[in-house]
Amino acid sequence: MPALVLDAPSLTMPRQWAQQSQLLERQHDRLEALLADLIERHAVPDQERTPQQLELDRRDCGRLLRQLGLHLRLEERWLARLHSFCGGHGSSHRQAAALAADGWARGKSLRGARLPWLMDLQEWFHQHRHGADAIAYRRAEARARGQS
Repeated sequence: MPALVLDAPSLTMPRQWAQQSQLLERQHDRLEALLADLIERHAVPDQERTPQQLELDRRDCGRLLRQLGLHLRLEERWLARLHSFCGGHGSSHRQAAALAADGWARGKSLRGARLPWLMDLQEWFHQHRHGADAIAYRRAEARARGQS
């Protein structure tokens, strides 16, 4: 699973909403793929995984947590610039960040606690992406067109 990075070779942040939204959607895709992969890996019993695989599972969960946090902050910043980030959307982000942090605190050293946590994150992420994010992105697109 590739790391969540800005598009190479240019590491500059896009300035226009059209490019920003494309980058955010690619991040969504990568986060969803990582979540699905982690859920699949955590559904396999511990005794069927090597110690190296178990360690990789743990590290990748930590990576997921960091990438989700980075994505949420970037999304908030860019949507706020276009006055398309409302308090309810922010509340949902804080709720997801708390869910992610609390679940990771429990599951960091206890692999069995991770599968329900990952599944809860996947459910939140899917609903959020196709609900609050979709609405905010349409609003931002309309506002960006109005500024052109």
